[in-house]
Amino acid sequence: MTTWYEEAFRPGAEIQGKWNGRSYVVERLLGAGSNGVVVLVRRGTARFALKAGHETVDHQSEINSLLAISLTDTSFKNFLIDADDMKVRGKDISFYVMRYIDGMMISQFIHKRGQDWIYVIGSNLLRKLTEIHKSGYVFGDLKIENMIVSKYGDVDLIDFGGVTPKGRAIKQLTEVYDRGYWNMGERVAEESYDLFSFAILLLKSLDQRKRFSAMNKMLPQNRDVDQLTAIMRENSVAAQIAPFLHKALKGEFTTSQEAFNYWKKLISGKKLTQPALKMPWLKICFAASIFIFAATVYVYWLN
Repeated sequence: MTTWYEEAFRPGAEIQGKWNGRSYVVERLLGAGSNGVVVLVRRGTARFALKAGHETVDHQSEINSLLAISLTDTSFKNFLIDADDMKVRGKDISFYVMRYIDGMMISQFIHKRGQDWIYVIGSNLLRKLTEIHKSGYVFGDLKIENMIVSKYGDVDLIDFGGVTPKGRAIKQLTEVYDRGYWNMGERVAEESYDLFSFAILLLKSLDQRKRFSAMNKMLPQNRDVDQLTAIMRENSVAAQIAPFLHKALKGEFTTSQEAFNYWKKLISGKKLTQPALKMPWLKICFAASIFIFAATVYVYWLN
């Protein structure tokens, strides 16, 4: 069965804005879910991420939230590039264009670099959440799939479908990251809601024994944060940040700024394990040095 977006967002297709008149060429699909589709597009030599949603009201709400955050004097400034409508099968579909971040999921990053990079990634993600919270919003649907890690642990959030004004009901969530799922609080847009999800995100990223797979099958009455402490005991990095995790899971932080300050003190002095240089490169460098030495000797004897 052909989905509503396959033809309109195939590689090479041109997306023409109805009101602003800007056009974008699709390079490839980045992701698709119940609330829309995200594609990598280019306009001239610049590359962007474009998200289109077929539920107009929900998508417009997402655009409005992102616009408000994009106007703040934070790292989100000018994050929103464009917002418009396009025609898909004769129907107006709203879309928005945002900065494109080239990176990878946190689980891939720490697999390549080492689990102790969670200290840096956690700091950068908390900084992002604090900026959103100070703007009057809660991210809502914080999870591994909704963030990208790039460069030296830099973090960017990539799906704003769950962004909700403070005090309202959370409009989009993923169960295992939701404190209501764990019987630890209401589904209300509070800073502590995002901090709970933040703690789950870190634990999932460090969950080497895949305990979360079994947790998804638990009966509601058996779900509580005690089930998460096993991961903290088994993993040395999780054990180092366990004091923070316990406070975040129990809703003991009043604000994300308070949580951020506590996190910085907790990880102060933690060192990162740099990835070792792989042996093929050592062999190449050694061979090159021998070649240069031999060439030098040869030239010397010629003279």
